Amino acid sequence: MGCRRDLHQDHLQEHYLTAQHQECVTKCTILCLEKLHVEPKVISTLLDNDEEYSQVIESVNLLAEGLSALNDDNARIHNSQIQIQNSILERQNQIDQLKHSIDESVKFSHATQINNRVLETDIESIKEKISDLSGSTTYDGNFIWKITDVAQKINDSISEKQTSIYSPPFYTSPNGYKMCMRLYFNGDGQARRSHLSIFFVLLRGEYDAILSWPFCFKITFCLYDQTNSQNHIIDSFRPDIKSNSFQRPKSNMSIASGLPKFCPLTMIQTSNNPYVRDDCMFIRCMVDFESVSKLAIRQICKINVGLPKTIQQKLIQEEIERVNTPQTSVSIGENLVTSNEKLIVSLKNSNLSSL
Repeated sequence: MGCRRDLHQDHLQEHYLTAQHQECVTKCTILCLEKLHVEPKVISTLLDNDEEYSQVIESVNLLAEGLSALNDDNARIHNSQIQIQNSILERQNQIDQLKHSIDESVKFSHATQINNRVLETDIESIKEKISDLSGSTTYDGNFIWKITDVAQKINDSISEKQTSIYSPPFYTSPNGYKMCMRLYFNGDGQARRSHLSIFFVLLRGEYDAILSWPFCFKITFCLYDQTNSQNHIIDSFRPDIKSNSFQRPKSNMSIASGLPKFCPLTMIQTSNNPYVRDDCMFIRCMVDFESVSKLAIRQICKINVGLPKTIQQKLIQEEIERVNTPQTSVSIGENLVTSNEKLIVSLKNSNLSSL
């Protein structure tokens, strides 16, 4: 009976709390009680033997002390359990409060994001209105976009911080189609990392309800060579009238469509290239209402944009007529030559007569 292990004095208190020790103490108590309830003959025999009686009494006292210690241990364990349960309940309440606080923070963050998007939309709308009022918006389907901080925008596009930028809006007429350009400095889709990609975007306008749809006019883009060489990069495309990009816009902005491979990136990233000067570049968008030929467009892009609009329009019209009617130009030249020859002949005849 009892524990069969030798324990160090420092570990006794810990051992008293174990289930093994408590089970042994209980068994000993039960055995002692059974001995106290034996038959009278046995008791008388035990009484005759004082030494054995003293040992029994001593054992009972030890067991009583052990039982008292066990009760004290149970009471301490019970109190510890209550404290632990209270601590768990307190921690659970704190966790519930934290969860509630996190939920509130998430809701607040979500609401803040929505408000920020609304504010960004309002800011863009205000910028657009300011741009319209400042006179930078054009109303003839012809817009020159000045792009500043080109190096920074290229880096932002490569790092995907901002892959594309939009031009200010412009119109085909005061009551016409509203549109803008979208530019990818590091290319888009299959042209990514190899070409400059430029697209045409239809915007929702105030007069869309009375305009003809789908939008069907040819679009031309021109990247200006800023030197006297005027080797501008020019390319055009015709809208796919079956595409949603050219139907009446159902949202503020239609799906962009255009030229993914407008020009190789090397042409604008090479040092001292003619298309980026003073960290600026200029891209022109022209809506072609008259199916102007490529040759005429190339000549139109060389017209001095510093001239008044009326003069530019006159020169553009003359260039279109000149390209479209080359025979007339030749006949005019021949007539001029013939007239000059007749004038020389008449002068010679008059000189002979005077002689």
